[in-house]
Amino acid sequence: MKKLFIPLLIVLGFLASATVGLAQGQDVITAQVDRAVLSTDETLTLSVTVNASASNLPNPTLPALDGFNIVGTGSSSQISIINGSMSAQMVYNYRLQPYQAGELVIEPVSMTIDGQTYTTDPISIKVVQGTGQAAPVTPINPTAPTSRGFAGQDAFVEADVDNPTPYLGQQVIYSFRYYEAADRFGFEQPSYEAPAFTGFWSESQTEQNQYQVQAGGRMYRVTELRTILFPSKTGEVTIEPAQLSIPGGFFSRGANLQTDPVTLEIKPLPAGAPASFNGAVGQFTIDSSVDSSSGRANEPITWQVTLSGRGNLNTLPDPQWPDMPGWRSFDSQATHNTQMQDGQVVGSRVYERLLVPQREGDFTIPALEYSYFDPAEERYQTISSQPIPVSIAPGDGTGAQSYTAEPANEAANEASSAETPDLKPAPAQLALSGAPVTASPLYWLAWVVPALGLVGNFFWQRRQQYRLANPEAVRRSQAGKKAKATLKQVSSGDQQPYEAAVLVLTTYLADKFGQPVAGLTRPALRQLLIEKGVETELSKQVVACLNEAETGRFAPQTDDLASAADLIQTVDTVIEDLEKVKVR
Repeated sequence: MKKLFIPLLIVLGFLASATVGLAQGQDVITAQVDRAVLSTDETLTLSVTVNASASNLPNPTLPALDGFNIVGTGSSSQISIINGSMSAQMVYNYRLQPYQAGELVIEPVSMTIDGQTYTTDPISIKVVQGTGQAAPVTPINPTAPTSRGFAGQDAFVEADVDNPTPYLGQQVIYSFRYYEAADRFGFEQPSYEAPAFTGFWSESQTEQNQYQVQAGGRMYRVTELRTILFPSKTGEVTIEPAQLSIPGGFFSRGANLQTDPVTLEIKPLPAGAPASFNGAVGQFTIDSSVDSSSGRANEPITWQVTLSGRGNLNTLPDPQWPDMPGWRSFDSQATHNTQMQDGQVVGSRVYERLLVPQREGDFTIPALEYSYFDPAEERYQTISSQPIPVSIAPGDGTGAQSYTAEPANEAANEASSAETPDLKPAPAQLALSGAPVTASPLYWLAWVVPALGLVGNFFWQRRQQYRLANPEAVRRSQAGKKAKATLKQVSSGDQQPYEAAVLVLTTYLADKFGQPVAGLTRPALRQLLIEKGVETELSKQVVACLNEAETGRFAPQTDDLASAADLIQTVDTVIEDLEKVKVR
């Protein structure tokens, strides 16, 4: 190892001296774009090339970029040896989207190296006004929708509805789509926060689809979430933006994305509704039946009415029950069953009414009318069930007490008492047949579990709000975990260990201390660590790890695998020690 160390120092010294030579022989920093004419719907890539050693190299200083938004960044490095001459090159890429038309100028980009400042030439760009539509996205899945706001970013979200002008109560599908570049490398799942959907009844069930699209020679993974909505008020209603939080990693940058708000114009139902209309919107059928077409007076018959079809069955209005002289009726709670079918909520709502005839005879349970507004036909419809004949025989009196409102008279009571055999006197106090239900642990568990669920949901929501409001604190708290997970992958994978060690350690320090460190000199880095509360000896170890990693990075020894493994282990130990530091 010592024999190798001296040649490595010679190589690094040659590289440091070569930087000055490169500055004299060619431009140290240059800038170019991949297109000089574009519309406001398109993006261009600004590439800043630095011909110098990547060690301790600061980031380029960008100008104001008037007329452009930065929608993506990236960088790459390259070292080449030609005829014994070594050269190092760093390329910084910035994806820019113009937000105004006209003759725009990208002012010079600058960089200061060893006290000397280098600048690029200005670049003129011609921007024409676009149509408000992004470049078309070609779906691989033929059923996949085409994104309307796509701008070529590494990650992008959008939202829309299938019908921006529905009737009150008509089904609307709200679609949220998350586009992620297929070549984007990340470890954690994004966190989706749906809008509040104020002014809508929202189905709790959400459909999720995944597919791929290709745009501009680049592949994207798309996750689509569909939520069924039913407008509950008329006029202009706006769905607030949906939020997506993408955690950052060592090989990808985090981001907080949000969709544009979606505005709908909800139309009121037209005039001319029939008398039996009670607010139902959709397409429905009605059916009714009884459990028996014959019975006895004062004995119950079950009348079942079923409404089936498409619409908001959870809030479907009840039918207008007819008057039935000679009958008493008892309502029960309606039950409903819904499911998604071809993007529509379909199902049934079932009513069961207990009917008790008060006398014998032949009766007819009348037809039941039900009216609804059909948004597809844009008119009201009235449906009805079939009348049901029922034959009632005289009752035997056994069920009269249960369903007759009038109490029996005293004479009947006395007669009944006279015919009844001697009975044991009722005890003064009734004994329980078993332990009370409140003595069972399951009884209290049934109360405690929902309460714990509510408490847990409350704290989970608070945690999600905190994560969105404090991304820096979240990154700081997860820095060590991410670093160790990445080092573990480096140890078991085929990544370049020296390059990964530099990337892991600098990214960890930036997340831990909330400040970029990639462009700092070694003395400046040590000073920063000490100011943040890191002990002097530990700060020296950090610098030593970076020096060893960059030594292997720019003059790698392919057969020195043991040294690379030792470095990864040392970085892991240093990160463990840094995790114990209380940041000032």
